[in-house]
Amino acid sequence: MLNKSIFLLFCAVYLAAAAGPTTYTFKTVGALQIQLDVYTPSASAPATGYPVFFTIHGGAYVEGSKSGGVTKQERTEALNRGWVVISIAYRLMPGAVLDDILEDVQDAYHWVRTELVKITPINPDLITVFGKSAGGGLAVLGGYKLSPRPRVVVGFFSGLTNWTDPKIYNPNTPVDPLLVAAANKLSVPVVTEYTRTGNTDPKILLMYAAEKAGKAGWLAVTHDPSIPNEKVMAKLRDFSATENVDANYPPTYLAHGTADTVVPYLQSIQLADQLKQKNIPYVLDLVPGAGHSFDNNPDLWEQHVLPAFEFAQKYMQSSEGTPEMSFFEKLFQV
Repeated sequence: MLNKSIFLLFCAVYLAAAAGPTTYTFKTVGALQIQLDVYTPSASAPATGYPVFFTIHGGAYVEGSKSGGVTKQERTEALNRGWVVISIAYRLMPGAVLDDILEDVQDAYHWVRTELVKITPINPDLITVFGKSAGGGLAVLGGYKLSPRPRVVVGFFSGLTNWTDPKIYNPNTPVDPLLVAAANKLSVPVVTEYTRTGNTDPKILLMYAAEKAGKAGWLAVTHDPSIPNEKVMAKLRDFSATENVDANYPPTYLAHGTADTVVPYLQSIQLADQLKQKNIPYVLDLVPGAGHSFDNNPDLWEQHVLPAFEFAQKYMQSSEGTPEMSFFEKLFQV
């Protein structure tokens, strides 16, 4: 009888862990439904409500899906800590520009705080925004563009924290008409789920071509070559977390591989420098020899992925005040 009870308990835990998400439409743009997935812990909600792990998928802003916001191990870690996991979709480039994408992130965040709270017992004041690659860039953008600001920001190999880098936007060269034509051709239909990957993907090839020409920043904010450089640059400064850290920026955890050939780890160093100047609690974990998407490597989990969850846990334990910076955080400050 005891063995049977243990077996049934194991099955219940397994089924809870294996259960799929509940999907909600948080906004509609024309005929396009933009959705998010909600994963709820098996543990009962605390009296104050579940903390929220709000995730944003990567994919160079042109591809990806809400199901790719976190790895299964990362999602399980968050659920085991008693956090509700949210994974959002958003409109993708080149059909969308950064203004559209940011609006989707803001609308999803607002929906979670005002509507999901009526469905699931969450604590809307205890939200960690987590993203990787392009999702990491959007997560750090959320540190000053989401209102009210999230409790914690976590960005893994974030791209981009500095859109004004000359390699991203070179204002001294004209926009190639072929780049304009390609952007316009690939702009329809606007999608929120696009999982074709690899160097044969025309959207990825477009981003490579734009980056090589120093026009990735232009492509991110407009498809109109007549827009003056100063207006493009003003937009890119507004989208650069490195230029917008203030005294109210949330505690932030940054992790980046030193062998990342997709997003230079200098991007995370530059943001960490601004966090340090503004006395924001942060960790900068530079992972030696690691490339892009290092969190998929199980050998790096304990040392370079799990600490991000410990950091978020610390700052989501209470909505009152900011804890003292730990020795671990001080050690990683550069």
